Amino acid sequence: MNAPADDSSDELPNLRSPALAAFLTWLLPGLGHWYQGRKFKAILFGSCIIGIYLVGLWIGRGLVVYWTWINPLKDSENFRLSFIFQSFVGGFTLPGIIQGLLLWQDKPPILDGWMAAPPQEVVNGLHPKIGRLVEIGTVYTAVAGLLNLLAMMDAYGGPVRYAQPDPEANPEDESAGSNADSVTLQDSDTRSGQV
Repeated sequence: MNAPADDSSDELPNLRSPALAAFLTWLLPGLGHWYQGRKFKAILFGSCIIGIYLVGLWIGRGLVVYWTWINPLKDSENFRLSFIFQSFVGGFTLPGIIQGLLLWQDKPPILDGWMAAPPQEVVNGLHPKIGRLVEIGTVYTAVAGLLNLLAMMDAYGGPVRYAQPDPEANPEDESAGSNADSVTLQDSDTRSGQV
């Protein structure tokens, strides 16, 4: 996903503290890549992930991202499994985590109730008004979280590099090795009864 590297250089980019880069990517998608100097990926990941998340939030009228502290074994219907995936967007879901914690402790919501769990009648009233868009908004925000999880892994592990063939290797040596491998493979197939 980075701009094509110069073929003459096989050096990996300096990743600068991969753990911090992964945390920064969780906090704000693309920030960890920017910190590492991989600005193209930062802009690409940040704009795509934040865009998908905000579109999902808009489609669901801002009521599809919230957390409730519920034991899934006791009340599986009201458990917000989708929020676990949404939480990988990080900084955008922190208000939902804080609001859920306040609700669990029987304290009033802050930030004018933004990302607080809506009353059940509001949630039930969404389906007749906007129909399937509730689920679509939930899926968009959850997918944004999962994409950011991949971006965090990329910030931590860096770009994937594949081994380049050695141009000075003798092609005759390679062909002899591949013939030996094919003979061994044929022998093992014959022994196992597969022809």
